[in-house]
Amino acid sequence: MSLFELKQKIDRNIFRIFNFASDIGLLLSARNRQLLANNKIYQNKHQGERCFILGTGPSLTRLTADQVTALTKETIFAVNSFYKVSIVDSITPKYYALMDNNYWGISKNTFKDVSGRYKENPPVLITDTRASQLIPHKIKSILIYAKNYPVDRMRYDLSENLSITMNVVSFSLLTAIYMGFKEIYLLGCDYNSFCSRSSNHCYNDETEINELPSYNLAFYLKYYHLTTEFHYAIAILARKKGVKIINLTIESLLDAYPTGDLSIIL
Repeated sequence: MSLFELKQKIDRNIFRIFNFASDIGLLLSARNRQLLANNKIYQNKHQGERCFILGTGPSLTRLTADQVTALTKETIFAVNSFYKVSIVDSITPKYYALMDNNYWGISKNTFKDVSGRYKENPPVLITDTRASQLIPHKIKSILIYAKNYPVDRMRYDLSENLSITMNVVSFSLLTAIYMGFKEIYLLGCDYNSFCSRSSNHCYNDETEINELPSYNLAFYLKYYHLTTEFHYAIAILARKKGVKIINLTIESLLDAYPTGDLSIIL
């Protein structure tokens, strides 16, 4: 056994202990258990349907007017700063995921910005239990408690201790699987921010770059290694559940899922 393999084995056992402790932590938190119990109304809510998860990668700007129009008729999951993307102004997402720690910290006003942007038909907000007090009044939400490191399997039950994925698209995928969607399509998931120093979004992200923490290449490579491993675990879960996940993002570096042609799908 190499030293690398030995370290992996030790790490897996440490994470199993961590997972046991995190399960106990949830068991002892009546507040969090009640918040998660509210998620049960979404279990299999969209049984057999299809949905689109829209990231904010530069490729999203390549959508044609006809494609955007067609997407307005689909069930859409949006993430992060999607509400800033002008090309998809006509699309109102049904679900909106905000899972980065910054959203209950330096960027906590984003919850109000999103609900204000879609005032006529606000999406269901998907976020961490730590952000429960930031949800605007009368806005529906799915609150997630994700403290399980996916050593042996990827957990997707939103009413329990969910698996950590470190990526908002991954959390959206687990949510969609829990809701019963059988076809899930990814758009704007370029998955390549570690490859370029230029803008990595389909909107003007200069303000975010100035306000949010900056990271070096070593961080991005480690981060992408972990999130990619988690995507592989999600792909295994999807196959077991009979769920088809297709990446429609042109030139995406995410290889966990088969690719497809958006024009054919629509």
